[in-house]
Amino acid sequence: MGRKLPAHSFVKLGPVELSILVISHNSSRVLPECLERLHKYYPHAQQVVVDAASSDGSLELARQWPNLKTLSVANRGYAYAVNRGLEVVSGHYVAIMNSDVYLEAGDLEALVAALTTHPKAVMAGPVLITPQGRPQSFGLFYAPYYFNLHKPRPVTWISGALIVLRRDHLPQLGGMDERFFFYNEDMEWGIRARRKGFEVLLIPRKVLHLGGASTPNDPRFIAEGYRGGLLLSQAHYSWIHGLHRKAVLLEAQLRVTLDPNPKRKAAYKLLLSRLGRQKDLPSSFLLEESSKIHP
Repeated sequence: MGRKLPAHSFVKLGPVELSILVISHNSSRVLPECLERLHKYYPHAQQVVVDAASSDGSLELARQWPNLKTLSVANRGYAYAVNRGLEVVSGHYVAIMNSDVYLEAGDLEALVAALTTHPKAVMAGPVLITPQGRPQSFGLFYAPYYFNLHKPRPVTWISGALIVLRRDHLPQLGGMDERFFFYNEDMEWGIRARRKGFEVLLIPRKVLHLGGASTPNDPRFIAEGYRGGLLLSQAHYSWIHGLHRKAVLLEAQLRVTLDPNPKRKAAYKLLLSRLGRQKDLPSSFLLEESSKIHP
């Protein structure tokens, strides 16, 4: 594990070294291509599809693939599915990925190589590329991480769409926080890792991510994003959490009045109804009718 490798080197990974977790919910449209690439490029890796109560035949489709384990779990969010998958894998390195991430040869090897050259690193992720060929946007404050990215760079967090994790550090780090249902669980994991003294690496390897391939057109997803942000500030930035909550409520009040988009208006009405009358943060907006939810 201590061998020195250039940042872009590939390492040959055997069956005991790499496990791959594909998190899936109602992803029959994208899952076949995802699994085809795993079969082609990583036939010796331990491969597990964690299916979160799909209703479109995704689980049955996955079961047709040779040398692939399937795990059926309740649809209680992305973090829940990831943690159930982490309980059954055995590789030294674990790739956690969405079903709408399409790997090329060498992608996971490049991420593992970065981890081997950074002993303090617990996880690494690539530059996720949209189908239009642009780096996926994670907001104004994340954009500078892409500038002059020629070697692995320690960052605050990386997208949960594709993470390679060093499994021997998992007992100290802990799994994803299952209070998060959708959005922000990857950010919380990265922040927690850094506070425990680990590095989180972004590497200049480009990987295609379709992004939101199975996410329904549902205003609750907007509301859930705000709830996740509030959970994050409560957990790690308690000094500003109260102000953060007031700002969310004020924004919701303004948008209910001014936003012309019916979907967004419905989301902010939901935020006001739940946040405005509860002292504690509400449970997930997505727990109801959870069969519609994609992790």
